[in-house]
Amino acid sequence: MSKTLSLFLAIGLAAYVAGIGLAGSEMPEEPVFEVEVVGISEPEAVGQVAASASIITRTEIQRSGAQNLMDFLVREPGVWVSRQGGMGYGGKVNIRGFGGSPPTQLAVLLDGHPTQMGIMGHILPTSYVLDNVKRIEILRGPTGALYGDMAVGGIIKIYTRGPKDEDSRGALLVKGGGFETFGNQLWFRGINKRWGYRFQLGRYSTDGSNPFAKYGADNYSLAINHTLRSGWDMAFRSQRLIYTTFDQNEVANAYAAGREPKFIEQDYDRGDYDLEFKRDLENRSTSVKLYRTEGEHEFQDGFHSRDFGQGIILSQTVPAGRGKGEWGLGVRTIGGKIYSPAPLARSFSRSEPSMFLLFDQPVAGKTTLSLGIRYTAPEDFGSEVLPHIGIYREMKQGWSLYASARRGYRLPSFRELFLFGINNPNLEPESAWQYEIGARRNLPSGAQVEISAFDIDAKNLIVLGPRPAGVPGPPKQYANTGAVTRTGFEISARWPEGSKTAYYANFSYLDAGARREQTVGHKLAFGVDYRLGKWMISGDLLYVNRLFNYDQTNTLVKLPSFTVVNVKASRAISDTARIGIAIENLFNHSYRVDPAYPYPMPGRCISLQFEKGW
Repeated sequence: MSKTLSLFLAIGLAAYVAGIGLAGSEMPEEPVFEVEVVGISEPEAVGQVAASASIITRTEIQRSGAQNLMDFLVREPGVWVSRQGGMGYGGKVNIRGFGGSPPTQLAVLLDGHPTQMGIMGHILPTSYVLDNVKRIEILRGPTGALYGDMAVGGIIKIYTRGPKDEDSRGALLVKGGGFETFGNQLWFRGINKRWGYRFQLGRYSTDGSNPFAKYGADNYSLAINHTLRSGWDMAFRSQRLIYTTFDQNEVANAYAAGREPKFIEQDYDRGDYDLEFKRDLENRSTSVKLYRTEGEHEFQDGFHSRDFGQGIILSQTVPAGRGKGEWGLGVRTIGGKIYSPAPLARSFSRSEPSMFLLFDQPVAGKTTLSLGIRYTAPEDFGSEVLPHIGIYREMKQGWSLYASARRGYRLPSFRELFLFGINNPNLEPESAWQYEIGARRNLPSGAQVEISAFDIDAKNLIVLGPRPAGVPGPPKQYANTGAVTRTGFEISARWPEGSKTAYYANFSYLDAGARREQTVGHKLAFGVDYRLGKWMISGDLLYVNRLFNYDQTNTLVKLPSFTVVNVKASRAISDTARIGIAIENLFNHSYRVDPAYPYPMPGRCISLQFEKGW
């Protein structure tokens, strides 16, 4: 355990013992798996009623035992995560066949603001820990009118826990298991009439399932809420993750070249800060949000950079006819600086102002029309208009039907335009249209069934391909593709809040056309939780077939299908404490998801967990 983390743990435990600022109700009888009264009703945000979405509650996150977001997302319909190992491997996530390598075609919003790296232009999946997350929403397919740049394949929205999201005053979690894996998390909160805070810190470390899989991370988060006398609510959210791993691309490249790989250590320091002022009146809500993301990256091969993203967003939800509408405007700036090696040293910056209008308007009885448009004018590129149109109709017995057409786009990153000799300064923005129809049924119990079919037409996707003859430089260069299509369907059922039994089940089918890399044709995911007295028993199954990726010779290959089963059991040993055991890859199945990587995915791994609340 690091000295910094040990100090913070000592301070936190001392604060608890002394009773400094800690107030709140007692821990309920079964605190770790308390049933929430959240349900999974229709998405409430304007413009989302005619879209296929997954809404994941805190209860599901806790029951899963996942270490980070990538571990959890792979079980969702339409989502695939191509990984090389266990903890510390960020993965290349894609939705309905769009993600990129690295993942640039998906937007991740943390408490309502974008989080991609300023220079490299992609999400950094290893940065998204789950310990302080209360809710996740996944919108599948292009969503440019709602979220602008990067939302070509879809959007992942993460909401973190605040002081009002807890029933107890704090908790300490300790876990350990195979591959010398250890973890601990401590959080505590204080709350009164106008103020509240929640502070959390923790550490995870592992030696991993192969010599290059060592990983260690310290994470910190702070949430502060304050009700101002003017009627406005203030919320401040801060996250920081400091972690170390080895360069996995070096391992794959060495394997392809037939040489011994080097141990190239990579150190990351990622921070995120969000300040929001919000006022809710009887029929309207106004929000002003300021945010900043930043990161420092120091690699043993000499690479050193800092990047950032920052902006301000003003939005308001108002009545619109018989429905509701939302308007907003904002300015975002991304960029950073490379310090070394010397040939790459330079600074980058790009601003992007935008404005949007969204309406959900009832028409003809139980039918709702959803309209949206975003206008954005990024620096150094032409302006873009991103529309969407959808229709949603309530039927009998809890069923509803929807159909939509939506557009998304993505600007080339600074990496793709200017860096590493594989760049192309003439790249055009990526663009995609999605056409979707679906049916959804919500039951009074909170269960939901959904089926959706989609067709996505994309162009100018940025891929790494052969350099044109006569053009100097490495043999590879980024280039825009021609037309790319994705068609498929998804069937899912979910009942996350059952008092004794909860489950999820889904099947995804995807025809990826000619561009099949990092796509899965057939994916089945199933999980069930059963509560028996003081016991909670959980099981998950993932079946993957028709997975395509490039091998070490840069040949697109279809990997063998595989099935992975995970199980977990836990027992309440007091009103405020619980112990548990988890077994990942129960049948020790040997499988790969990246054929260019020389090591298979981890085999069977057993871990133990203890959680104590107060």
